[in-house]
Amino acid sequence: MENNLSTRGNTLADQKPVFLDVLQDIWDPVENPNGIVNIGLAENTLMHPEMKDFLNSQSQLHVDSHSLTYGDGFSGSQRLKESLCHFLNNQFAPVTQLHPSQMAITSGVSNAIEAAAWALFDPGDHVMVGRPYFNAFRTIFGSRAGVELLEVKFGAVDPFSFDAIDQYEVALFLARKRGIRVKALVLCSPHNPLGRCYPEDIIKEYMRFCGKHNLHLISDEIYALSVWNNPELPEAALFKSVLSVPPKGLIDPSMLHVAWGLSKDFGATGLRIGCLISQSNKHILDAADGISLFNFPSSLADKLTSSILFDNEFTSKYIVTNQQRLLESYCFATKFLNDHGILYHKSNAAFFLWINLGAATKNSKISDDEILGRLRAKKVYIAAGSAYMSEETGWFRMVFAHPTNVLEKGFRRMVEALDI
Repeated sequence: MENNLSTRGNTLADQKPVFLDVLQDIWDPVENPNGIVNIGLAENTLMHPEMKDFLNSQSQLHVDSHSLTYGDGFSGSQRLKESLCHFLNNQFAPVTQLHPSQMAITSGVSNAIEAAAWALFDPGDHVMVGRPYFNAFRTIFGSRAGVELLEVKFGAVDPFSFDAIDQYEVALFLARKRGIRVKALVLCSPHNPLGRCYPEDIIKEYMRFCGKHNLHLISDEIYALSVWNNPELPEAALFKSVLSVPPKGLIDPSMLHVAWGLSKDFGATGLRIGCLISQSNKHILDAADGISLFNFPSSLADKLTSSILFDNEFTSKYIVTNQQRLLESYCFATKFLNDHGILYHKSNAAFFLWINLGAATKNSKISDDEILGRLRAKKVYIAAGSAYMSEETGWFRMVFAHPTNVLEKGFRRMVEALDI
């Protein structure tokens, strides 16, 4: 039977995320003990009790008629923008204080980055990104906006070093020599999936590189506050927003754009609130408003988010507690990995560990697909590094930002699946 879909429709159907099936059968020790243990999707459930208590308190949500309308427009209320400025001015220490007119609100950070893609690029244009990278960038830039990724390989070079920027330089030269239109570089800082932050001097060098080559710099800072002091990495850089680095002499400020939202730092992927910040380029925000009908955040989520971000006492306590719990979960997870001889990249940011399951198995020739098949059979979900364009096989992204009982169950099933 013909499906009657267009070529585009068939392409999109083939891109249905695997984790959507996982979400239909999530493990619960009481309600669904035979379900799938999800330690692959980048969600932080460590602070859900605190967030639920806050959002369920009667004082936090007073619904008025305005909340049941289009409100102040399709790109966020004035109050929400003011709350974001209030919060981010304190947390990101921007060189120039943020103003509500310098941001557009979207239904999540992915929407914010896609809005930038629509605004800045034409179909067929390319955006530079270093490997490995957040797998959804391919969807965010490509599925609707038609923007291509120019992938940069590092080999043995540290992706967070000055030498890495030389790799970008080479890749850009070769691409332009072939007639490829390269318009931007996207950074994910803190990095997904490597879980580290770019040092300030490296950020400056990226800004200089983009300024030299007339490239937009898009900084995805969605994990900005999910950073902790890791005793394994005492010298590791902590988060530094590009907004806090003076652009003078480095890059035209109109070419600098930042995305942030509540999904990760506040463990609230379901709120669907993100923002695109561009302090010196009103045109990109006008363009985002031009497609805001498709990115319109819920007025109720808008109202709840404003309550969160205006509450200094709650947010301050939340951030400190969240960082402590992330460190504790990281230590719990890495102890397990060390005890079972599983190699991993040390990190101090975000929710995941980049682990080498291929090297840990007794079969040196085992493929990533075979590992995934064994994990699926034991009903544990971990993301394969190949989805993040890892330069080497055998690597996987494991999420540790869950209570101990979830991690224990997932680890036991992983060990059974791979006979580690």
